[in-house]
Amino acid sequence: MIPFLQPHQVHHMGASASDSVASVATPASQAVHPPVDLLWTGGWDSTFQLLQLLLLHRREVVPHYLLDPTRPSTRAELAAMERIRDALFEKYPYTRQLLAPLQKFNVADLAPDARVTDAFRRIVAERFIGSQYEWLARFRNQQGIAQLELAAGHRGGRIQGIIGRFVMQTDGGGYRTYRISSQYRDTKEFLIFGGFSFPLFELGKSETADIARERGWIDILSMTWFCHKPHGAKPCGYCNPCLYAVDEGFGWRIPRGNRIKGAFYRRFVRPMKAPAKAAMRHLGLRKEGAPGDSLATKGGA
Repeated sequence: MIPFLQPHQVHHMGASASDSVASVATPASQAVHPPVDLLWTGGWDSTFQLLQLLLLHRREVVPHYLLDPTRPSTRAELAAMERIRDALFEKYPYTRQLLAPLQKFNVADLAPDARVTDAFRRIVAERFIGSQYEWLARFRNQQGIAQLELAAGHRGGRIQGIIGRFVMQTDGGGYRTYRISSQYRDTKEFLIFGGFSFPLFELGKSETADIARERGWIDILSMTWFCHKPHGAKPCGYCNPCLYAVDEGFGWRIPRGNRIKGAFYRRFVRPMKAPAKAAMRHLGLRKEGAPGDSLATKGGA
């Protein structure tokens, strides 16, 4: 039995973490282990894990993507995934046999789940996370996927701050990953995140870039997409994922002019949004749950 990982062990894995996560699996791994179900958004994190699975571990991967018609970036994300797939097949032809077609699901087709929604609201009352985690939890539950990989939970990030004290190390089939221990089944955190495994839990965001440079993956990862409000084919600089990208040291991916707009938005506009929405709700000009409130606000992926 794999021992429970204590909180201090999760947050202080040290420099060797990237070596262990990026270690090559045994050549027989794809024959021994079933395909990996991976949430793929076309973003940096999920594409980094896709590359680890295909190129290092030689695992078959079934990628899943949820279509959210309210998000302007959907078309850009789908285009990014198509570019990445084509680049992989050209540069690493054997991945044609490993990467299954993208499985697409509509968020609007998910059935309501009051327990999941209530758990999400209780988490958000303590610490903000994007609304996608609420419908991702409903998706996993309703699809009955036993182990769905989520490329979130970087060391020092907001997701690790929420679930870090509950996780245990487990075997992903040739590499290690992390899940919330079943002893916490009755917690709100388990209701939202208990159905996922977190293969990047040991890594800091910058470490993924270091590994990508060492492995020669930067060209493919540069094709990824992250902005939720693109201006043409360029990141806007002020949506949540763009602001997170700057915080994580990836501001180089945003045009300089849009980074300046993002800095202005962060300093002067964003602090006024919550009080303005609260005032509008108080005056009856805005309904609870309107676009921009907790369940409708998109966070970074």
